[in-house]
Amino acid sequence: MVSESQGSENLTVLGDFFKEVKYFLCGNISDQVQKLLRQGGGKEYSYLTDLATHVIADNEDYPEVSEAREVYDLPVVTPKWVILSAKCGRLLPHKAFTPEDNKLFSGLVLCLSQIPEEDRKALWGMVTFYGGNCQLNFNKRCTHLVTPKPEGAKYECALKHTKIKVVTPDWIIDSLDQKKQLETEKYHPRLIIKEEKKEPPPPNQEEEEEPMDTLPSSANQAEALMEFDQSGLSLDGKKKVEAPRLLNLLNKSACDQTPPDHRSLGRVQSPLLTNRRIRDITNSGHIDASGTKLVLSPRDSTKVHETIQISQLDDTPPFLKGDGELLEYHGHDPKINVPPDTCLLGCIFVIVDYQDQVLPAQLETWTRVVHQHGGFVDPGYSQRCTHLLCDNQASPFFKQAQQDGKRCVTAYWLNDVLTIKKMIPPWKALHLPTPFPHNIKPCNGQIIAVTGFVDQDRENLKMMISLAGAKYTGSFSRFNTVLICKRPEGEKHKKALEWRTPCLNVQWLSDIILGNFDAMKQTGLPKYQNFSANEPFQLDYHYVKAVMGPWTTALQLSQDTLQNLSRSRVLFTPSPPSKSKRKSPQDGNGTNKRQRNEPIKPYRRLPPEKTPRVLFTGLDIASVNDLTTKVQLIGGEIAENIHKCTHLVSTKVLRTVKFLSGVSSCRHIVSPAWVEDSFKHRCFVEERIHTLVDQEQEAQFGFSLAESLARARVHKLFKDTCFYMTPNVIPRLDMMKTIVESAGGKVIGTKPAVNRVLASQQRQGSPRIFIITCESDVQMCADYASNNIDVYSAEFILTGVLCQKMDFESYRF
Repeated sequence: MVSESQGSENLTVLGDFFKEVKYFLCGNISDQVQKLLRQGGGKEYSYLTDLATHVIADNEDYPEVSEAREVYDLPVVTPKWVILSAKCGRLLPHKAFTPEDNKLFSGLVLCLSQIPEEDRKALWGMVTFYGGNCQLNFNKRCTHLVTPKPEGAKYECALKHTKIKVVTPDWIIDSLDQKKQLETEKYHPRLIIKEEKKEPPPPNQEEEEEPMDTLPSSANQAEALMEFDQSGLSLDGKKKVEAPRLLNLLNKSACDQTPPDHRSLGRVQSPLLTNRRIRDITNSGHIDASGTKLVLSPRDSTKVHETIQISQLDDTPPFLKGDGELLEYHGHDPKINVPPDTCLLGCIFVIVDYQDQVLPAQLETWTRVVHQHGGFVDPGYSQRCTHLLCDNQASPFFKQAQQDGKRCVTAYWLNDVLTIKKMIPPWKALHLPTPFPHNIKPCNGQIIAVTGFVDQDRENLKMMISLAGAKYTGSFSRFNTVLICKRPEGEKHKKALEWRTPCLNVQWLSDIILGNFDAMKQTGLPKYQNFSANEPFQLDYHYVKAVMGPWTTALQLSQDTLQNLSRSRVLFTPSPPSKSKRKSPQDGNGTNKRQRNEPIKPYRRLPPEKTPRVLFTGLDIASVNDLTTKVQLIGGEIAENIHKCTHLVSTKVLRTVKFLSGVSSCRHIVSPAWVEDSFKHRCFVEERIHTLVDQEQEAQFGFSLAESLARARVHKLFKDTCFYMTPNVIPRLDMMKTIVESAGGKVIGTKPAVNRVLASQQRQGSPRIFIITCESDVQMCADYASNNIDVYSAEFILTGVLCQKMDFESYRF
């Protein structure tokens, strides 16, 4: 457990140690760190991109840090991660090296004294993981002395310095348990009850037992961090795990002497994470306020807390008062008790705007989760719709829904409703579609900082700031134009007053998002200087009377709907339910014989050689579900993979793996109109009139899709052709392999010798070998260039497959 700087000047790593690390540097990163990364085979990007795997920053104040997390979902680590990973000989957990200064032990320097080696390793892992530093030297940098005994030279010295806190190791463990720094006075080692008297150690014994070379080795440091990372401990309330206990200490001895009120303290409940985004409910990705695609780790929706910090979750509906009027807003009919697990019962959603913001797989997950909670998602707008899930008010769907009296909400509302398991009217500005499109923002040019808000409240504010078009900064400086405060207190607030930066409440930002753009010039109004609201995110219903109009009428549910509620509902039926309902056949136990995964029974069966095997690409999930049902009803099948596909359905020419492979291997690439027309006629119609035509893309790449398909039927483009691809070629190897093999070629995994490549190009009848590389790998191909062997970029394959001809001139390096 040597310090970060000790011995780091002469650090070296193997040539492939950082080979999986593709990084973007942010801030003042030392030459030593950059040298280690280059020496270990890391690849640096000069700009922030989703191809990067890490962002290395010396603090969190840079805008690229928040962009990396919120847009690209990249881990952000400090340079210390590079140095300690190099020392430990393995890549350490990211969580232990994030640059935030608000971790539990951030800013603390703990000196460990008279603690056994195994316990030192465990304590080092705990403290480091949560932002602190451990050392054995007792000097002026120390903020805490951690010792199980009230004795020794370090202990006596610490007593002379009132600024240094003396605690037992239990203070660290219990602080982790309760997710806050506990009072140090209750963990002073003098409170320990000694069971037997021991002779005091000789004056120099402590220093002799703790020389620097007795600290845990680098391997042990790595092991401590890895074990701690895998233990599941977290300060965000997502897991509730007991902190690991030390091995050789009387862990609760200090607590036995504490006052009764301390001993009676239970575990503090985890911070409330109720207002999570849709990704947290649906085990999928999410959208941020700017509508950017994000990829995020899945989570179990059953672990979300079922409480929320607003005052409107009782039976009293939110209301709007003013000028003698009283408008009440309702979710379900208050007379009907809707079960929490079916809180969306009777809700029929139509999703618009989000198709361009999230991946189709995420929309599919949204559909599934809505259904699991009693609702439905229809593929298109109709009078059957009750809720329009939209991002803004600019689309024609929103205008039509308003005319028809439909409820219009955002994905944020859906997320919060699923969290609290109760369908109630919107209560935050984030819950309603914005009156401006996502590409026009009212707060462009504003730079906003936040103070007093923590956990999910701060995340909600970040989303609101991004939604309004402003820039969020974690730190506060003279460049900030606004400071959003929860209370008029703190260092940021003092600086804002000094620099005459407007200090405003959340309502100011909320009003702007709701369409009151005059608030931009009205920062001095008393309503925006009021910091005493219990619920700072509560929206002002005066600005959204029209949008909230449909909520004045409660959603009615028939008794039959409640009585017939079944947990084995079939996912998404594209057509409205028929008026005459047939009872599902049941077995002797009263269970439904038809299982959810039972295949759809087609109107007619076709012989295998005439059965179309269909795949879809570039379509939203609702359309895919609808078209899949129709294909199966008229006797078609959904292909297992692109190699077995006969018909690829798309709305436009795409450069996806599926589309490029389909050009070489599918008999037909058609528009969705082919499926619709076939379903209308109850048989598969002629494909020729529905062959996909995309004039814009065909003109851009200089090809005709119809001609490319015709060439592919006659001859496989890459027949008797092999490709070798250098490691950093994009798209990655598995994707390129699928595209090449669909066109009749092969991909070889090992770099071919120069003589072999030359022989393949000169010998008739043998497969030709082509080398595919990229700018970062050009040096790997120097031996080919010196022997006049041409190497090509990935476009040789990608554009070649699209046009079904090889261009030996345009894509040569």
